Amino acid sequence: MASNSAWPEWLAEIWWREAWLTMEAAEPATLPPYLGSTLRGALGHLLRTALCDGPGCGHECQRPDACRYYSLFEQNRGGAKPFILLAPPPPGLEEIAAGGPINLPYRTGAPRNGETVPALRCDAGWKFDPGGTMQFGIRLVGMVSNVLPAVVEAIARCGLAVGGALFRLATARDDAGHLLYDRRLPAVPVQAPAPRRLTPGHETARRVRIVFLCPAVFKLEEAPTFAPEDFAARFFEHSLGRAVQMHRACSAERLPWVEAPPVRAELAGHRLFHYELPRHSFRQDKWLDFDGVVGYLDLAGEIGPALPWARAAEVLHFGQKAAFGLGKVRVLILE
Repeated sequence: MASNSAWPEWLAEIWWREAWLTMEAAEPATLPPYLGSTLRGALGHLLRTALCDGPGCGHECQRPDACRYYSLFEQNRGGAKPFILLAPPPPGLEEIAAGGPINLPYRTGAPRNGETVPALRCDAGWKFDPGGTMQFGIRLVGMVSNVLPAVVEAIARCGLAVGGALFRLATARDDAGHLLYDRRLPAVPVQAPAPRRLTPGHETARRVRIVFLCPAVFKLEEAPTFAPEDFAARFFEHSLGRAVQMHRACSAERLPWVEAPPVRAELAGHRLFHYELPRHSFRQDKWLDFDGVVGYLDLAGEIGPALPWARAAEVLHFGQKAAFGLGKVRVLILE
């Protein structure tokens, strides 16, 4: 049994703050089943003006080094943005990902050309009556997390136009449930959540299950892959690389060469789906392909030395487009 006794010291230097927002519908709304891209668009539209003091922002920001919006949504720090959206999962999707039954409104289909995993789709929308609530989280990594109270304050002041409907902020809490904002206490300013860090552990494992709770977009050679073998072969390697990128977002320094421990893991089984997730970009005025993998895969072998990267992936997400809420994973030790 492999032991995870050598927890890398630099991994504990990754830190973040997060806030969980409870939004209340001010009017009737019907939203798409996956809200990650919709929420990301609403946040970008609001915060572009709330967090930038210059005459314009986005790709053409005139003060990118000092612009808070640019640091969250546009700046690419070593390949990974320090903004992670914790989108509300479509009802029932996480249960399906963990191995549960597939019932309506979800439908499965035959694998696409050249793929081996079945397709999965949900066309049902979320309906909200006035007063209905939804909850989502914002996780900011490194120094940029200091802007989180300003983000919450802007949402509290203006609300969010989500899918054309207005939602008002009712409360905001940190991940421990401590109150950061309450609409009933307007005189109390937004509180800053305490910083969090990865906690060193001493775990052992011969077999683990990687559960992709929401679509995971993983690209090889600039194209997304849906092959279980690719996810199995690259999961730990990619998780390590993403942790290195996020460390730079925390320290503004490039780590020296990171010697990864040898990992001998084989694909022992899987239940993966190609989740079809079309998205319309109003900014680009075109449909974008956000399809990803949901479900789980089992890995067996000398896994213990790689568990720190797996635990980092639970915080930092796996694959691309974490700013849209994609790539949420859970790692379960089976043996």
